[in-house]
Parts: sequence; structure tokens; C-alpha cells
Amino acid sequence: MSTNGINHLKRSISEGSPTEIVDDNDENQEQQGRQRSRAACAPCRQRKRKCDGRTPCGTCVRYEYNCEYISSKRAIYMPNGDVAQEPPATAPVGDTLPNIIQLQAHPLTAPGARFHHRGILDPNKTRYVRANSAIAFPRILGMDLESESIPRLHSFAWHLGIRREPPEPLAEITSLLTWADMQHLARAYFKFVKPEFGLLEEPDFMEQASARFAQPQNENDFDAVVLGVAALGSFFSPNPHPAEESFVYRAARVLDQKGMVRSPTSNNVSGWILRTIYLRLMSRPHSAWLASSIAMHQVEACGLHKEMQTIAVVYPAAPTGDHKLAKQRRRLFWITRALNIILSFEYGRSRVTFDVVTTKRFAPDSGGFGHQFVELAELLPNDLVDKEREPDPPAALSTALTKLEEMKSGSSFINLLKADLAFAIYRRLWLMSLTDAKDRAESVINLGKAALSASETFLESRVPWWNVVASPFQFLCTLLAIGTPKSLAHVSDVMNLLHRIGQLYDTHMVREAYNQATALVMMSRKRKERELEALTSLPQRPPFDDDHPSAASVTMMEAPSIDWSSMDLPFEWDVFLNPNLVMSSQQGQSAVDAAFGGQLGF
Repeated sequence: MSTNGINHLKRSISEGSPTEIVDDNDENQEQQGRQRSRAACAPCRQRKRKCDGRTPCGTCVRYEYNCEYISSKRAIYMPNGDVAQEPPATAPVGDTLPNIIQLQAHPLTAPGARFHHRGILDPNKTRYVRANSAIAFPRILGMDLESESIPRLHSFAWHLGIRREPPEPLAEITSLLTWADMQHLARAYFKFVKPEFGLLEEPDFMEQASARFAQPQNENDFDAVVLGVAALGSFFSPNPHPAEESFVYRAARVLDQKGMVRSPTSNNVSGWILRTIYLRLMSRPHSAWLASSIAMHQVEACGLHKEMQTIAVVYPAAPTGDHKLAKQRRRLFWITRALNIILSFEYGRSRVTFDVVTTKRFAPDSGGFGHQFVELAELLPNDLVDKEREPDPPAALSTALTKLEEMKSGSSFINLLKADLAFAIYRRLWLMSLTDAKDRAESVINLGKAALSASETFLESRVPWWNVVASPFQFLCTLLAIGTPKSLAHVSDVMNLLHRIGQLYDTHMVREAYNQATALVMMSRKRKERELEALTSLPQRPPFDDDHPSAASVTMMEAPSIDWSSMDLPFEWDVFLNPNLVMSSQQGQSAVDAAFGGQLGF
């Protein structure tokens, strides 16, 4: 549809759907023969615009005003000349979802209206911005000027344009793998990865992938998803694909070209999620955290943090009755958010946050644990604490630890994540307050013991999740930090498991982890030996004999006999018990004598 055609479209509210497209020409044909409306809404009266009497009227729909009728009743002129009263036409309650007109408390262009936090979405380019954006203001200004040709949502005058954008490279996805390879790798992905995170539906993915391999020319934003699934499937496959690294590099190029240079799509978000998971499995912490942060910014760019009904959708309107689309948007948002929160909390970096989130949680899948992955992230408090909202950070951390301990899951991966987050909480408590950390030591130990069992399960089945070695290592550090006989009793089990992991996965990372764990145990042992040496260095002297009468007469004086009932003076308890009272021996003697009225005789 051309831009001129788009400008002649207006949104209309119907009982069937919150928003739909109506062509100006069709509407004019429908309005032929109709008389002028007997009543006008408040915005049309204020602006002296023609009102069609509908609720909302066409003018308010076009310029996104809040259509309201001042009078509670409207006059209807009957054929016989009588005047009947009719309440204003309103949409039946419960017939439709909340639409953009109902959600606008103030029109965009009303004087003094606080609309800067509201969003605008271009569904064609999947581009979301706030109303205060530089690229949105020309359109809003055109609405305010009540122009017949409202500017489109576009980055006018963003730069001088003296260089053209980099051209898209020509490459076919079949140059990296065959359709048979893709089917094999996809089976591994949907067996090991999808149940834990809930990303992608297998029938939908295989249908789109099949169509992509049937027409492999050029690059497509879906290639990032295909190659991400292939890379993760190869990682978890007993026989990795020889082009696994090429999958990762090509996917990164597609993400950079399609989502960073051009308009992002839901496929870009999915691709960044897959890339984040893969980087967490094989790369440095910074890489995974940065990828998760980029994924969150892509989420905002697509407007996935908002329900479609809460966005001021620009022309052309997006389909609001598409439940499949709504489910996909919710799943992408919450999975991306959970990844960013968990990685940030574990790595000690800032998470990406949004001011207002209206996207609903997605429903649990049968046999999947993606909803629990999201639930884990939502339990964690933000490290950047607002003291007005959370005056007691240790208490918030302790509450999160309690909820982690209470959460039950049938997934070994989720149990490992629970332990990882429990160790992260304990590290914060340990740095804040030794008292709070000691009080929750038992809960952390219980979650750590469950993580050892989960790690052994993955070790036996050779499923190489990152926390197979990460959880036992962090558990060891936590046990040594607690430093009690009860915690140190589990060190042997952890070291035995780390040794078994090193035998199966003979890599630099695992060897390094085991060697560092051994060094930490030796450090702890030497410290305990120094403490024991300090205690055993005390001189061996026989104890005093308290039963010998001569010793008692030498060391103790007979306590004076005091008649407490005869004492009429008030006792100065505040002087006697005040721990902060500092005074000289002479002052102390005077205070005690005054308290006892001189009867002690010291």
C-alpha cells in the first residue's frame, strides 16, 4: 500500500475487534444521504470540527482524541416531530478488549497532556518509540495541525546521508548445512534447550525452516533463528556439526545486518536469545551479558514490553485479534527479560529495565519449564535498590532465598539455576552482614546439595549445561565462606564431583576450575591450622582448686549483708546498666556509692 493510500486510512472501533482499517472513500459512500449529526462530541465542539455523532466519532479516531459527549442524553427527532431521549452510544461492556481510544485519558495533542510516556508502533517495520521521540514528533505535529496528510513515522533529517548503508551480502543458507542436517540439529535443540527456556514452537519452526531451505537465496532475518537453533543443536549433539562455528558467525552477521542496521523483528529477538544462550555455554561472562542486554533493547525496539492494546498503533493497524501473535510476543519478552536478569544478577552487572511493562506472562507449557525460568528471575531483587521502595536490602534478599527454597521443579537445569541464584544471594548477604549470611547458611547448603544431584544427573547423561561445573564450584566457595563444621563436611563430596567432571570433560576450563578449587581448600585448611596453632600455644597450667578453703579465703571476700527492704533510695539502673557510659574509676566509685547509699563500703 502506498504512503498516500495509508494517509487516507483511519482506525475505526468495532465490536469485533479493537482496531480495524477503514478506507476514507468507502466511509464517504456509506455516509451519503445521512443528515448532519444533531450532537457533537466535546473535542469536535472545541475545535469546531464536523462530528458524525458516532462513539467514537471519525474525527477523534483519525486524530486520536478522547471522544466524549458532554450531555448524558442525546435528542432524537422522531418522524412525527416528537423528541425522544437516548443515552449515548457506547460499546457493550465486555464485548471487546481495551482499545486505544479507551486507554487514552488525554489526546496526544491536548494542551498540557502528559503523553510523553506513551508509545507508537509501526507494525510494518516492527518499530516502537515513545511519543517524545524525534522520529515521532513530525507525525504528532501533523496530527496537532489537523492535516489531511499526516507524516509517517520516519527518521527525517537523522543525518546528512553522505554515505549509503552497507549493502546486504549475498549468501545462501544451504552453503552451510543441508536440510537433513537442519532436521537432525533441530531435534537436539527441541530435546535439550526448548523445554528449559520455552523458546520456539517446533511445528511452526520446522514449517518456516522448510520454506526457507526451499528458497535459500539471499539472507533473511529468519536465518539468525535457523542458525542459532543449528548451533545449539550441534552443541548438545553427541556428534557436533563441523560448521558449528560458522553457524555462530553467520548468525551474528545476520543479527547485525537485519536487527542493528535495519528495523528489528521478532526473529531478531529470537536470534539474540539463542545467541545469548550459546555464549553463556562457551564464551566469557561479558559476552553473554552484553548479548542479553542487546536482546532487551531489541525487545523495546519491537515494543514487545507492551500489549498491543496499550500502544497507540500507527497506520496501518496491526492485527489485534491474533492470539498466536500475542502469545509469541509475550513469550519473547519474558524469556529475554529473565535471561538478562539472571545473567546480570550472577555476573554482577546492571540489568536493562523499562519504566512501564504491560505485557502479560505467558501460560505454562505441558512438559516445559520456561515459566519457571521466568519465575526464577522475577524472584530476584534489583541490586540498584531504591531505599524508598526497599529500605532493607538484606531482608529482600532473604525473602528471595526463602522463595527459591520453596520452589519445586522437576527440571535438573532449573534446580541448578536455583542453586546458582542462592549462591549469588549468599554472596551479597555475606558482603553486607555476616549475621544475615549465617542465619541463611542452612538454606543455601540445602539448595547446594540438590544442585550436586542435578549436576550428577547431567554428568551421567552427558548434557553439557554450563552449571554442571559452575554450580559445584560456586557451592565449594560458599561452603568455605560459611566455614562451619556442618558446611565443611560437604567439601569432600564437591571435590569428588569436580574430579569426576574433570575426567569426563578434559578441558582447560574444567581443569582450571578443579585446580583453583583445590587451592581454595588448601587456603582454608592452612587458616584452620593457624587458628588451631594459636589455641594450642596457650601455656599448660593446672586449674585452680575452687574447693580448697584457704584458696577461697584468699581470692574471695565475704559479700556484705544488705537489707534491701530497708533501702528507701531509688536505684539508679540507668547508671548501672548503661553500656555506653564511660567514666573514670573515681567517677565510677562515686556513682556506685550514690546508688547504694554508701552501704557497700568499697
